[in-house]
Amino acid sequence: MEKIHLANMIKSFFLGLLIGVILQFFDHADVQFSYKVMTVLASGSVGFIIGFITEWLTSVLPIRMANSRTYFFINNFIALIVTTLIMTASLLMISGSEMESNREFVPVLLIVLGIICIANLFDYMMYRRAQNKLKTFKAWIKDK
Repeated sequence: MEKIHLANMIKSFFLGLLIGVILQFFDHADVQFSYKVMTVLASGSVGFIIGFITEWLTSVLPIRMANSRTYFFINNFIALIVTTLIMTASLLMISGSEMESNREFVPVLLIVLGIICIANLFDYMMYRRAQNKLKTFKAWIKDK
């Protein structure tokens, strides 16, 4: 449990909130504002749960996979699988065995998975940027 990054779980919560807001623009149904707010908060909570499961599964990985590129790839892959499983399970629980809503579900799933991929790519780019700045700073300190 000490290898789990709480910051990544919090990022997942806010990413879930963002996804909830974006999906509100995708759905044009006339719903009360309070239901939309509850949906966004529920989306954030699901994002937190997905972040926890993803971080827990990533923390179980062996240390020899400590290469940052491999870590970010595996973390993204785990997040995509966990998200797909949770969204599919929630669809089956909500709609039962009706596959009528499948036409509406697939675009929503693709939007969510796309947002997750973009967010993980952005996180990796920010990590690389921080590492490059650290190298520059180390070289600057060494020169002084």
